[in-house]
Amino acid sequence: MPRGWYLAQGLIPLGYSSSDDEEGPCELPDGRLVCGPHGFVRCHRCCSDYSFMDELLDGEDDNDEDDNDRTDSSLPDLVAADWDHVPVYAADTGDNGLGPRRGTGRAFPTKFVPPSTATPSVLFSGHKRHMNVTRYTLPNDPRQALIRTDGACLDNGRENPKAGWAFWHGFGPSGNLLVASGRLEKKGPFGDDAPQTSNRAELRAVIAALRFRYWPGEGFRTLVVATDSEYVVEGSTNWAKRWVENGWVTRAGNAVQNRDLWEALLGEVERYQEEGMAIEFWRVSRDWNTVADAAAKGAAAEAEAPNAWAEVMGINI
Repeated sequence: MPRGWYLAQGLIPLGYSSSDDEEGPCELPDGRLVCGPHGFVRCHRCCSDYSFMDELLDGEDDNDEDDNDRTDSSLPDLVAADWDHVPVYAADTGDNGLGPRRGTGRAFPTKFVPPSTATPSVLFSGHKRHMNVTRYTLPNDPRQALIRTDGACLDNGRENPKAGWAFWHGFGPSGNLLVASGRLEKKGPFGDDAPQTSNRAELRAVIAALRFRYWPGEGFRTLVVATDSEYVVEGSTNWAKRWVENGWVTRAGNAVQNRDLWEALLGEVERYQEEGMAIEFWRVSRDWNTVADAAAKGAAAEAEAPNAWAEVMGINI
C-alpha cells in the first residue's frame, strides 16, 4: 500500500512489523495500532491482533490476545534443520513441594537493559559449558545466561485454537541448537481449565524455561529471558506489581486474565531469589527470536494438547 494511502487514513506506517501481515501495523494518532492493509485492530484476513496495545497504553492488561498470533505452522528451513531437543522428561510432581507455587509478590523480575544494540547472539557470545551442554553468556560475566522463549497459537481467538511453546537454551557438542518445546496443556499449573491462546503460550514458555533446570546449580546468578512478547515483559515487570496490590483485579474492576500463569511465573522468580539468582526480561524483535518462534509453531501444530499440566525437565547429555 502506498504511503499516501496511510496518510490519507490518518495512519502512520511503522518500519518494523510485529504482525504476520506483509504491510505491517500502522499507528493511529492516539498511539494504537491497526493492520496496514485493512485498517483493523483485529484482522482475520491478516491473522493479526493489535488489541493488546489498549493495555500497553492504559498501563495494564485486560485482554487475552497478543501480537503473536500465527496461522502458518510451517517451520523455516534455515532453523528447523539445525536444532535438537535436549533430552527431557515430563513428570507429575503432585503435592511433594516440587511443583509450581503461587507467587506472593515478594519478588518481581526486572527488565534487562542491553549495553548496546547488538543482537542476542552477539551480546551473549560467551560460552559456558556444563557437562556436554553449552549455554550462552555474557563474555565478561559467565554468571549471566540467556534463554530465548516464544509461544504460538494457530487460529488464535477462533473456534479450535492450538497453542504451543518453546525455548532455546544452548547448544550441544556438535554445535546443534538445543530447544525444548511442547503443546500448551488444557489445564493450568494449579489444575484449572484453561484456554488455548497465544498469551498463555508465551507465559508457558517462560515458566517451562525457568523450571527446566536448577539454573543456580550451573553457576548462574542472573538469567535473562529474551522474548518478543510485550505482554510477558510488561506484565511481569510492570503490571504484576499493581495486580498483586489490587488482589488480582484490574483498574477497570475485572479479574486479571491468566492469573494462574502469572502467579506461577512470580513463584519461580521468588524461588530463584531465595537461591540468590535474579530473573530479567529482554524484549527483542521477532527477527531475533526465529529459532524459538519456529519451534513454538511446530509444537502448536501437534495433534492433541495434553489434558493435565506436566513438568518438563532437562537431562544434560
